[in-house]
Amino acid sequence: MTGVRTFTRDELHQINQRIKEGDKEAQKYLIIDNKLYDVSEFVHEHPGGADVLLTHVGKDASDVFHAMHPDSAYEILSNFYAGDLIGPSTSELSKSAQFAAEIRDLRDRLTRQGYFESSKVYYAYKVFSTLALCGAGLSVLYWFGTTSTLAILVSAVLVGLFWQQCGWLAHDFAHHQCFESREYNDIAVILLGNLSQGFSLSWWKNKHNTHHASTNVHGQDPDIDTAPVLLWDEIASAAYYASLESEPNMISRFLAENVLPYQTRYYFFVLGFARFSWALQSLIYALNQGAINKSRKLKYLEVSCLVAHWIVFSYCTLSWISSIGNMILFFLVSQATTGYTLALVFALNHNGMPVITEEKAESMEFFEIQVITGRDVTLNPLGDWFMGGLNYQIEHHVFPTMPRHNLPKVKPMVKNLCQKYGINYHDTGFIKGTLEVLQTLDITSNISLQLSKKAL
Repeated sequence: MTGVRTFTRDELHQINQRIKEGDKEAQKYLIIDNKLYDVSEFVHEHPGGADVLLTHVGKDASDVFHAMHPDSAYEILSNFYAGDLIGPSTSELSKSAQFAAEIRDLRDRLTRQGYFESSKVYYAYKVFSTLALCGAGLSVLYWFGTTSTLAILVSAVLVGLFWQQCGWLAHDFAHHQCFESREYNDIAVILLGNLSQGFSLSWWKNKHNTHHASTNVHGQDPDIDTAPVLLWDEIASAAYYASLESEPNMISRFLAENVLPYQTRYYFFVLGFARFSWALQSLIYALNQGAINKSRKLKYLEVSCLVAHWIVFSYCTLSWISSIGNMILFFLVSQATTGYTLALVFALNHNGMPVITEEKAESMEFFEIQVITGRDVTLNPLGDWFMGGLNYQIEHHVFPTMPRHNLPKVKPMVKNLCQKYGINYHDTGFIKGTLEVLQTLDITSNISLQLSKKAL
């Protein structure tokens, strides 16, 4: 094709080096299928958020692009075509590259066989059965909230489970697993997430898309950036304590000396506040940052639904419970139920699995990172319901747009490919996985204790 600009890998390396050195004028390119796309002006307009795009500037983003985007994104992508990339890749013959090639072939085969097509009956059942939890919880509160503390506890647990299950459904719709229409999926997320659960669509997408693009990559994955509350690996510990060397304030010193070295002891206490923390972060993000696609209409819709969520929750609490003590009890138990049931699952997904430096991640294929940083959890049908299908975490990260109900079917296929290429595939039980998470926290606690003595 005449007139097409070509880039060598050396040229791209020099451009990337300018970006690393802080040159704001350097062009920002993505590699997708050996073509370069200039996203310098598009970064802050990206519908999935700027952060996720910036994690792959100068890198081959082919696999993450194909895994995370609907067909409509290809037309948008073509507007930023800058030229072709020439020259062999150094990773083409590596084990990781061969594994990635087979996963791509598997994805194409599964697409043809209909594995990415959702069962609308399944999702209708999931939505209505989840709403039934809300109806049951609020009914108990309405009829018995003024007379029975036990009924208030039962109602709080049911409402907490409703919020948890809304989270799993919102997660499915936000990954466009149900409808082909992006708009329909987003509407479902706003109704189940913003209105029902109190979590912002834009806050979640900005955070979660980046997590999928750079899973367990230190400095990029927001899900493992939980300092100064929890530290998950020695890299995070070293970075946090190094940041304290220049005159830490009283709070930082207290956390570094008296909290983080003992994080295993208070881990379960912290989880109880997770839901309220995330809901608060959602509201602040929606008010300050707005919609992820910069739409003023979507911002107002999101904020309105978040405010409506708290108005309904407050009304039910204040109107249907007769004593202040029981109102506080209902609030704390409902929040803690969701906090524990969400956070325990989230921790099992990736915490305690390998954390990768940015430098190492650049030399690894996307699919290998997704597999070695994930933890599958083998459970019975009740466990599958409780974890919202996220116990098939490896399969979900390899095929994020695949409907939840098809993940168990592809698990043996993915596992066999991992065995073929010697890629570590970690599959365990709920209790054993939780113990692995606690063991990781304990190891990091000991590191933090030693670093606190040196740094302070």
